[in-house]
Amino acid sequence: MARKQFIFIAVILLAAFAGITIVKYWGHQGQNDSLTAAAKTDYKQTFWTYYNQATEYRLQGKADSSIVAYQEALKLNPNHEDALYYIGNMYMKVDKFDKAQEALEKLIKLNPLSEQAYIQLGNLYFCAKNTNYFHPEKAKSYFNRAKELNKETLSPNLRLGEIALFQNRTKDAFGIFNKLSVMDHKNVEIFFIIGYLNWKSGKEQEAGRGLQRAFELGITAMSTNEQVGTGSAKKKAPIGKNQGDDLFMDWLAGNLTAPKKYDISVEMPKLYTKFDQYLITERKQLNHD
Repeated sequence: MARKQFIFIAVILLAAFAGITIVKYWGHQGQNDSLTAAAKTDYKQTFWTYYNQATEYRLQGKADSSIVAYQEALKLNPNHEDALYYIGNMYMKVDKFDKAQEALEKLIKLNPLSEQAYIQLGNLYFCAKNTNYFHPEKAKSYFNRAKELNKETLSPNLRLGEIALFQNRTKDAFGIFNKLSVMDHKNVEIFFIIGYLNWKSGKEQEAGRGLQRAFELGITAMSTNEQVGTGSAKKKAPIGKNQGDDLFMDWLAGNLTAPKKYDISVEMPKLYTKFDQYLITERKQLNHD
């Protein structure tokens, strides 16, 4: 009898111990789940803190600081598409073309439909800042891919026209810029280059109309931004995209000004001859495709 009582008590004690163990286990498991959720929340908050900080630096023009913050964000989320895109842009700003290429190509692998990544890679290979990366044919392939993804986007079409002009493919360039003039009625570069191409073809009347239109657009767009130089005030032509060792925008920003009073027949040969000589020089220096 005593033996049975002993066995009964032992069973009760074992059951109680098992119950305590289960309660402790599930208690710890619930605590672990809570800690995991808290860690995930903290992780996300930390990522967005770095990302937002990087964005703020980028908008302030602080490229180096922006890169550091994007790097920290990407350590937490290496596949974040916007972070990869913007750090690629910032690397280009500070002339780290290899790093820019790496970030943008990773973005394309993650998202083969990223139009903006193709455009920026095209810009990388058509930037005169680093001659080792200046490859118009590579740039053309990226701009064509961006164009396939969105035929209505102006940027890749404009850059394809510029590449055709740089490569002295006059007929192709003329066709592209004529189409662009329908897409964008207010782009100074487009009408200036249409005028230049007509001038190269001996069509002086059409060339004059192109330059006249470029001047009119420039004066209208910059009517509140006069730059006073030696003598009379001049208004700089509006720039359609970011500058920075850009073959066309840098030249236009520095040379295409519209005096308050001008004679197209006088301005046209001076400007177009100067632009023509500039292109010849740049082709000799940069063309190594």
